[in-house]
Amino acid sequence: MKPSSVSLVSDLRVKKDKFSVLHPEKTHERRTLFLSNFDQKFVHYVIKYVHFFSAPSQIPFDLIVAVYAEVLSRLMAAYDFLCGRLTFNSEQGRFEIDCNDAGAPFVICSSELSLQELGDITIPNPAFSQLCFTSESSNRTLENEPLLSYQMTRFKCGGYSLGTTVNHGVMDGFALEGYARNFTCMAVKGEPAFEPVIDRSCLKARSPLQIKYEHEEYLDPSKTSPHLILSSITTQRNKEMWHAKMAHRNVPEAYVLKSFFVSGKMVETLKMKAADDGVKQCSSFMVALAHVWQTRTISIGNMNAQDVSTVHYAVETRSRFVPPLPWEFAGNGTVTACAKATGKQLQEEAFGEIVKKLQEGSDRMTDEYLRSSIDWLELHDGVQGLENGFLATNWKHLGFGEIELKGGFKSLYGGPVVSGGGKIVVFLPHPEDKKGMQFYLGLEACHMDIFEKLIETV
Repeated sequence: MKPSSVSLVSDLRVKKDKFSVLHPEKTHERRTLFLSNFDQKFVHYVIKYVHFFSAPSQIPFDLIVAVYAEVLSRLMAAYDFLCGRLTFNSEQGRFEIDCNDAGAPFVICSSELSLQELGDITIPNPAFSQLCFTSESSNRTLENEPLLSYQMTRFKCGGYSLGTTVNHGVMDGFALEGYARNFTCMAVKGEPAFEPVIDRSCLKARSPLQIKYEHEEYLDPSKTSPHLILSSITTQRNKEMWHAKMAHRNVPEAYVLKSFFVSGKMVETLKMKAADDGVKQCSSFMVALAHVWQTRTISIGNMNAQDVSTVHYAVETRSRFVPPLPWEFAGNGTVTACAKATGKQLQEEAFGEIVKKLQEGSDRMTDEYLRSSIDWLELHDGVQGLENGFLATNWKHLGFGEIELKGGFKSLYGGPVVSGGGKIVVFLPHPEDKKGMQFYLGLEACHMDIFEKLIETV
């Protein structure tokens, strides 16, 4: 398990050349779209991902831009809510989407660098955020920010990238995979592969509410110590301040970001180690996450024996509801499960016991538990508690790494933009080893030195 030793470029020298706004090819009647309690948890966050393309032969870049604009406008007819804006319903105390066709920014940029000068584009680089549109307005609010935006950047060599920014509150990674698949089908065949299901009313809270569990994956602001979080959330402005505080609290001011590669061989070794400890079956992600959790805890070295570490990780739940959500569901069907362990357990217990804790957190997400969670969130503005832990995001099996235009123009690589930090660990596909993976992690320099040595020990 070797960290990337490649020096990553930090300034892509990008300048904006043209700004326009895309609208759906077909207009829809203005309406308000309900957002579920799962959606509400993510409206303060965005997902950014970038696809890279080699220089097209004998095709002007302006023509490529025009083709993209046309395909995206036609695709957005099926996803028209992405061209709307968030609005806060003060009577109900929740966000909704005003499907008002405000549009999606479509920005054309250029870079002074070539694709080759970016280095290995499969290695996560925070600088790739420069390839995704970010509003420069000084009065940005959730209500005037676009839910979807695009940026096409042409490089000195003639290659280009397509950067997409989506508000996480309107779609999760699984829905974005379907969106990318529909883009390719629309571009190649002229029609989408499927019709997305955008109605989220199937995830409304029950009446009366039926809260049957404590839902330890969330912290309730009203019941948590004031020195850790804000104790009162009474206005939309306070809600935004709260989420910003929780997203960035306790992240070291100076930390090192590195990408680690886990071979398929190491994954199998970890699985055998877990099996020796009584784990009958487990996923590659679970054993890799357990290994990172243990190693990170030991490397930081500031947990007392009885201090509790909590790791949060994404669980896709569409198939867990009864009846199941349609796979075409274009909302947030992914929730965060959690596992807890003391510092003593993480450092001394058998590896398989740590894996079991993670599996138990995932197995907890039954239809009954998920419905209870929706009802709990109807009453509480719960957030993830990361005081002695971190959030793990698994993008390994999301299949939107390749998109295509008519004529065989396929992307060289596509993946999410990771910003890193002391509380985020992102798992991604391995660029060559299909059974392996890579993960992206940030730690203070002194802790990273220890982590690099220990992570190779299985």
